[in-house]
Amino acid sequence: MRIIDASGPIYEGMWSYGKPFTDFKLTELYEPDWIDGFHPKQQGFEGFHMLTGTYMSCPAHGLGLDKSYPAHEVPLEKLFNVDAYVINIDLERMGHKGNRPFITSDDIKKAERVSIPPESPVLFSTGWGTHWGEKDFCSRAWYFTKDAIEYLIAKKPFILGGDTPYFDNIEDEEGNWSLLFDNNVIILAPLVNLEKIKSPKVKLFAAPLKILNTYGLPCRVIINESE
Repeated sequence: MRIIDASGPIYEGMWSYGKPFTDFKLTELYEPDWIDGFHPKQQGFEGFHMLTGTYMSCPAHGLGLDKSYPAHEVPLEKLFNVDAYVINIDLERMGHKGNRPFITSDDIKKAERVSIPPESPVLFSTGWGTHWGEKDFCSRAWYFTKDAIEYLIAKKPFILGGDTPYFDNIEDEEGNWSLLFDNNVIILAPLVNLEKIKSPKVKLFAAPLKILNTYGLPCRVIINESE
């Protein structure tokens, strides 16, 4: 058994999607005046939102809660100790549009090593997660082309994860968000350390916070790779 932490760290000064998303800030809170003798130290998490760090983005992110379900209703049995399939694609061999590398359906077909059953989580590893602390993490992140998303949707994945903060080209969108959310696909991103995974099949553990009635939730993602 080999445990891999696939969730990125949260800290002051980390990358951000920009406005209206707030920047994370760790603050010190004063001691409560209703405790005598014990002097606890505590902190606040300012700027914390549904897309802080690694997160689970549900179809309601695109459809709204009137047409889809809130994130806290995702069944835990679909997030805990489930078979997930890893597709490794060499970042250096990807095509580019402007500053952004992209993954096509042909890239996926060439990289697939095992048959992926329907309703499975599919995780894409390129090594981009190593840029988590770099200034270019968002500005040069890879994305899927529309034909890639169409190819993946045909596999009926429950979760689509990857080590990028964008599943579409943010400068020239191809319509991937609607394709994903209209087909009830959950996004799990951005992930880190996926390049450390050697096996095409692993066990996935995703633990979102239990905040009610949200479109998505920050979460801890752990991979168990059998050796």
